[in-house]
Amino acid sequence: MLNIRPYNNKEQLLFPPSIGDYLSKDHLANVIDEVVESIDLTPYYRKISSVGNPSYDPALEIKIWFYGYCVKTYSSRKIEERLDTDVAFIYLAGMQKPDFRTISDFRKNNLNELRNSFVDILQICHRLGLTKLGNISIDSKVMKANASADRTYNEKELIKEREEIQKAIEEYLQKANQTDEEEDKLYGPDKRGNELPENVRNKEERIKKMKQIAQQLKQAQEKLKQSGKKKINLTDSDAQFQKGTGKIIPGYRAEIAVDSKEQVIVANDVTNEQNDAPQLLPMVDKTLENVKALEPEKFSEDNQNKKPIKLPADAGYSSGKNLSELETAKYKDKIDPYIPDTNSQTKERGKGYDVSSPFHRSKFLYNEKENSFTCPCGKTLYYMGQYLSHDILYSVYRCRDCKSCQHFGKCTVNKNGRFIQISEHQHLIDKMRQKLSTPEGKKIYGKRKITVEPVFGNLSQNLGFREFLLRGVEKIKGEFSLMCSAHNLLKIARFLREQKMLLTQALAKHCTVAVPDG
Repeated sequence: MLNIRPYNNKEQLLFPPSIGDYLSKDHLANVIDEVVESIDLTPYYRKISSVGNPSYDPALEIKIWFYGYCVKTYSSRKIEERLDTDVAFIYLAGMQKPDFRTISDFRKNNLNELRNSFVDILQICHRLGLTKLGNISIDSKVMKANASADRTYNEKELIKEREEIQKAIEEYLQKANQTDEEEDKLYGPDKRGNELPENVRNKEERIKKMKQIAQQLKQAQEKLKQSGKKKINLTDSDAQFQKGTGKIIPGYRAEIAVDSKEQVIVANDVTNEQNDAPQLLPMVDKTLENVKALEPEKFSEDNQNKKPIKLPADAGYSSGKNLSELETAKYKDKIDPYIPDTNSQTKERGKGYDVSSPFHRSKFLYNEKENSFTCPCGKTLYYMGQYLSHDILYSVYRCRDCKSCQHFGKCTVNKNGRFIQISEHQHLIDKMRQKLSTPEGKKIYGKRKITVEPVFGNLSQNLGFREFLLRGVEKIKGEFSLMCSAHNLLKIARFLREQKMLLTQALAKHCTVAVPDG
C-alpha cells in the first residue's frame, strides 16, 4: 500500500465550510473585507436606482476592485476571470459573478466616491498609528497615458487630416453610387437590396466610421483652440507630452504627499501640466484638507501647541510665487516648507554661477541707498531697469567696467559686462537657501528622498502600475486614487500581520502609540 495521504477532490462535504476558511486570517482579502465593512458606503448606495434589475452590492464591487489593485489586476476582464479561479476574489464576491462590463461600469461611475474612500482608508491608517503628520514630503512622477505619441497632432496636421478624410468620404460615396448603378443593371432597379445585405451593411458602416473620424478631428481641433496648447492627442485629448526618464511621452504627472513615518500616502492628484511648480499649492491644500479630517484639532485656534507640518518638496516645485504664497496667513502657521530652487544645488548656469565660486551672486553686496551692487573686486553694478517674465518682476544690474578687470573671463564672458537679475521674490529664495544650508534643514530635506521615492518605486515596480488604463484627466485622477488606496491598504495589511491582530481588534486598542518622527 502506497504511503500517501488520502486524496479525493470530488468528495462532497455535508457541511461546506465558509469560502473564507480557505484563506489565512491575516490574508490580504480578509483585511480588505474588514476595511470596506468599516468605511462609509452611503454615497455608493445613494446612487442605486430603485427600478429595474437589482444591482450588485457596492461593497462587493469595492472589495474586488481594491483587492485587484493590490494584486496587480487592473483590468475588469481579468477580474472577471479571477472570479472563476481565485479563492480570494470568489470569497470577496460571495461567489457572485458580475461580468466585466458591470465591474468596469462600477469603477467608471463611482470614481469620485472611490477618491473619497481614499480618505476613509487614510483615516484607518491614522487610527492605527501609521501616520504622524509631522513631516510630509511631496513629489511627482511622469506616467504614460493610454495613448500613442503617433496620434498627437498640431492644428495644421488636424486640418490636413480632416481634409483628407472628407476627400476619402466623397470618393467612397462616389464609388458606392457607381456600384449601386451597376448592381441595378445586374439585379434590376425594383429590388429592395435585401439580396445583398452584407455589401450594403459594409458600405453603411464604412461611411459611418469615416464620418465619426471626421467629427472626432473637428472636436479635437475645437478643443485644441480652447486649451491654448500647441498639440493634442486624438486617443486621449487631455494627455500632454511629458519629459519622462530619458524620453518624452504622452502622459500625466502623478502627484503624491507622503507621511514620513510609514510612507503612507496622505494626498494624491494627477495633472497634465508639464511642470510641477503650479501643483505645489493645490497639493498643499489637499494635504491640509486630509490632515484636518484626521486631526481636526491640529490647527484649531484653541490648540496652543500646534506645530506646522514640515514639508520637503523637490526643486521642481520651487518658484518665487510659491514661496511668497506660503508666507501668507493661509499657510504660515500650518506649513514649514523645505524647497530648494533649481539653482541652489552644486552649480547654476554658466561661469560665475557656481555657488562656491567667489563670483557667485551671493558674494555681491547690495547698496540700498544707491540701489546698486558691488562685486568682489570693488566694481559697481548699476541699476538698468526692470522687466516682467511669467508675471514675476525682475530688476537688472550691470557693470560698465568689466573688461579692465583682471578676472574678466572668469566672472563673466559677456562682452557687455557682468549683470545680475534679481527677482522680486529673491529675498525669499535666499532665505530658503539659508534655511536648507543649516544642519537641521539638511536633515529634514534629506528625509524626502527616503520618504516619497520608495512609494513611487512600490507603485511602479512591486505593483506594476507604470501607465494609466483610463483616458481623460478626471477618470485618471480616480484611477490613481485607487492605486494610492491599494498602497495604503497594503500598509494596513502588513501592520496587522506584524501585530497578529484583526482590524477590529487593532482599532479597538486605538493603536496610536507615539513614535519619534525620525
